Amino acid sequence: MALNDVPPFRLILPAGWEEKPADRESVTMLIERAREVFQSQHRPDLDSEFSQLMGVSLHKMKQGGVFALYLQTSVPADEVLPMSMTAAVAQGQLGGTLDRQVTSLFREQKAEFLTDDRAIVRWRSDVEHTGRLSGSSSRNLNYLVAVPGTERRSAVQFTTTIPYPTGEDVENEELLDDITLLSDTIISTFAWEPQNS
Repeated sequence: MALNDVPPFRLILPAGWEEKPADRESVTMLIERAREVFQSQHRPDLDSEFSQLMGVSLHKMKQGGVFALYLQTSVPADEVLPMSMTAAVAQGQLGGTLDRQVTSLFREQKAEFLTDDRAIVRWRSDVEHTGRLSGSSSRNLNYLVAVPGTERRSAVQFTTTIPYPTGEDVENEELLDDITLLSDTIISTFAWEPQNS
């Protein structure tokens, strides 16, 4: 499925958020907004980590079929959250269904259904970075929604990335939990737009 073949859908985004195309301009906007926040909090370490992470992410986004970013474009700097959200097309292996991959997610990644209608599969991972990003970690929340009419061969995959400094810190853990809840809440509003016959 090509990116332009994804049927229209909607998400209810918090005030001050917008959907943007996944391109260099949007990533630069995200980095600049985050920089304002990190500077206001006197956290140049997080600014550096986030900028590097997003630089790597842009390359990976292009390879991974990412077509949209969800950005905090008009949120006051002191209220911007350290998170990024993307939407990508996911395909079944060798043109098959996504069933094996989803089964594996439940078995190996402790995936669960986000909503009662079982339409959204959710899984989470916490990653401690090495190399240039050593000393930082990120929480990655992933959500998979099958595209109607594709017999589960294609899906939209949303990914939320939340960078944080590595180490035990109750305040960081509480913020991570709050942002995780926000991400889950946003994605739970997902709905395909009605198709005109």
